[in-house]
Amino acid sequence: MRKIGYPVLFFAVWVLTTSLDTYAQPQPNIVVFLSDDHGQEDAGCYGNTDVLTPVIDQLAREGMVFTRAYTPVSVCAPSRSALFTGLYPHRNGCSRNHGSVFEGIKSLPHYLAAAGYEVILAGKEHIKPKEVFPFTYMERYQIPEYLSRRKERPFCLIVSLNAPHQPYFNLKGGHGRVTPKRWLPHTPETVQYTAAYYDHVTLADQEIGSVLYWLERLGLNENSIQLYLSDHGPAFPFAKWTLYEQGIRIPLIVKWPGVVQPGTVSDALVSMVDILPTLLDMAGVAPQPLDGKSLTPVLQGQATALHHAVYGSYTNLGVQGANEYSIRTVVSDRYKLIVNLRSGNHFSLKAMDEPDERAVIDAKQVLDSWLSSGDANAIQRARYYRSRPPIELYDLFQDPYELNNRAHDEALNGTVREMYQLLEDWMKSQNDPLLNEMEMNRTKLRNK
Repeated sequence: MRKIGYPVLFFAVWVLTTSLDTYAQPQPNIVVFLSDDHGQEDAGCYGNTDVLTPVIDQLAREGMVFTRAYTPVSVCAPSRSALFTGLYPHRNGCSRNHGSVFEGIKSLPHYLAAAGYEVILAGKEHIKPKEVFPFTYMERYQIPEYLSRRKERPFCLIVSLNAPHQPYFNLKGGHGRVTPKRWLPHTPETVQYTAAYYDHVTLADQEIGSVLYWLERLGLNENSIQLYLSDHGPAFPFAKWTLYEQGIRIPLIVKWPGVVQPGTVSDALVSMVDILPTLLDMAGVAPQPLDGKSLTPVLQGQATALHHAVYGSYTNLGVQGANEYSIRTVVSDRYKLIVNLRSGNHFSLKAMDEPDERAVIDAKQVLDSWLSSGDANAIQRARYYRSRPPIELYDLFQDPYELNNRAHDEALNGTVREMYQLLEDWMKSQNDPLLNEMEMNRTKLRNK
């Protein structure tokens, strides 16, 4: 029998000890706060001094704030389906509101349950079919009880809020100051609508705080990764139901104790489809063939960029009282191209066309106030919302509020063509049913 040398023996002991230590490391709990219709610019940590968001702001001080995070679509069901599958809408099957993903698609619960996690969705759902999303479902009021009785098994808890979704109403003693938004005409109705929306953002902030209280009280805070994001922007003209910045640029904050340097900011271009691979990375699950990429290199400070472009698609089909209106977009570091594939149609949907009897102030009143204001710029803005050109190009460095369409600027012809090709290539990879229309639309580029 051969004797084992000391170096070999030492190495074997080291490997065994290291393996046991790695195995013994507890898997982190993951808590994702998902709000409904919250625009990125509407939080203190993103520079808005009017809206009250102390809890979200504290989370930002303890984690990393992403300034260029995008959802691929500005309505609930497709954005949530993209979040939980890591796939863009046409690839997962849910490309319209109230739609369903394809059967057989894997989602967050499948991946994390296989790694030993209990995966809970507490609150708003708006995803289907249930077979594709096998969460443990509960109401948000049940969260404290669940956290109190949970076992040693790690959990991933999605806290899915209803706020700040409309209908909007002003809270007593609510916001007294509203700085006019540069992308909205300034009328009394716009101010009241914005103030009511801010009140609802604060309600969402308070509900997040109540969950964080229980995590702290039960000693779960230190071993809990926390994320905050929204499904898309608010129910304003040029926001929700569009692919403008205010519709698809979302807040994203990640707190990862021991990994993310507190109080850091990232300008990396990221998409909602990146969240699932990031959560899998955090849980130690092997990478999957998804549309998204893990944010871990950025979170660890090892990278400053992730994508050279992110994409979006939208259709009015599935939206209540809406006509057919299809839009595609590609966003690069500096520019954004929007293609309105139904630009000949008058953009229409119930939330903008009819009064909301549940609300004190609604979007129709806001749009009507622009048209009746007597202000030429406000009237033009309202008309532009209804009737848009086939192609829009915005320089997000110089024009972050997308007020100056430069699609017909000869100096940017090359940029338009390059981004159009990027968008076509992406649509082809996604099996987008409107790819042929994009190809036919090229004649508009040649004639511009």
